[in-house]
Amino acid sequence: MLPTRREFGGLALAGLALARIAGAHGTRCKGVRLGVGTYSFRGLKLDEIIRIVAAAKIGGIELESPFVEPALPRAQREALRQWRLTVKLDELKTIRKKLDQAGIGVYAYSLPIDGSFTDEEIDRVMLMTQALGSRVLNTSTTLPVARRLAPFAEKHKLLVGLHPNGNASDPNSIGSGVSYLKAFEISPRIYANPDLYLFRNWGPDPVAFLRRIHSRITTLHFHDRKLNQTPQIWAPFGEGDTPTRELLLLARNEKYRFTFSIERIYTFPGLDQLTEILNSLHYCEKVLRS
Repeated sequence: MLPTRREFGGLALAGLALARIAGAHGTRCKGVRLGVGTYSFRGLKLDEIIRIVAAAKIGGIELESPFVEPALPRAQREALRQWRLTVKLDELKTIRKKLDQAGIGVYAYSLPIDGSFTDEEIDRVMLMTQALGSRVLNTSTTLPVARRLAPFAEKHKLLVGLHPNGNASDPNSIGSGVSYLKAFEISPRIYANPDLYLFRNWGPDPVAFLRRIHSRITTLHFHDRKLNQTPQIWAPFGEGDTPTRELLLLARNEKYRFTFSIERIYTFPGLDQLTEILNSLHYCEKVLRS
C-alpha cells in the first residue's frame, strides 16, 4: 500500500517541518546530511566518543540513551524511571555544552519506549531530548505506544522517529511498510527511523518505498552487510549487499532532507574506531561525488 495523492501533500509539508527541526546538525556532502550514531561506539564513554567524532570532523551525532542515563539492570526499572523524573535538566545541558564546544550537534536522541512508561515519564523524556539540543526523538516501540507519544510530541514540538522492532508480522509492531503508513496517520509529528538491517520488510521494492516516505524520515540507520551468507555478516560499506550506493545517490539527486546516520556494527580484533568511522564517511563522500 502506497501513499495517496492527498497523503503526498501531507508528506511534503512534513518534510518542511523536518528541515526546520533538523537544523544544520551533521556533515553535508553534495547536499546530503551525514552523521554518526553513537551505537558505533558501544562500550566507550561519552568523552571518548566526542574525541573520535571531533577528530573525524563529523558535525552531528544520533545520541543513544545508554551514553546519557545510568546503567541499571532490568530489575531496577523503577529506579531508572525515578532518575528520569528527577534528573536536573541542567545536567543534560552540561552534556550539550560539551558537545557544542567540540562542534558536535545532536540531530536525534534515541531511547526505546515501551508500554511500561508512564505519561509523566514520557513527558520527561521529551524534555530531556530538548535539553540535549535535539528536536528529534527516535524510539523503538509499537503502534499503541506511538499513539500515546503523539500528544507529547505535539506539546513539545518534537518529531518522533519510529525504529523497527523486528516483528513485522505483529499488527502492532513497527517494521513493515504498512506499519509505517499506519503510524503516519497518528500525527504529523510521528515519523519513521528506518534501519537497513530490516529494509526488506518495507515492501517488495524497499528503495521505492523509501522514495515515497522520504519526507517522513528523521534519520536512516545506515550500514552494510552480506545478505547472501548464513549467518549474514555485517561488513564495511561497499563490501555488502545492501543498497547503500543507490540510497545515497537517490538522496543526492532528489535533495532529501533526512540524515544518514552511519552505524559501525562490524568488529574485528584491533579495530581502530576513528579509522573505521573515517572509512565509512569517506565511502559515503566518494559515492556522493561520483
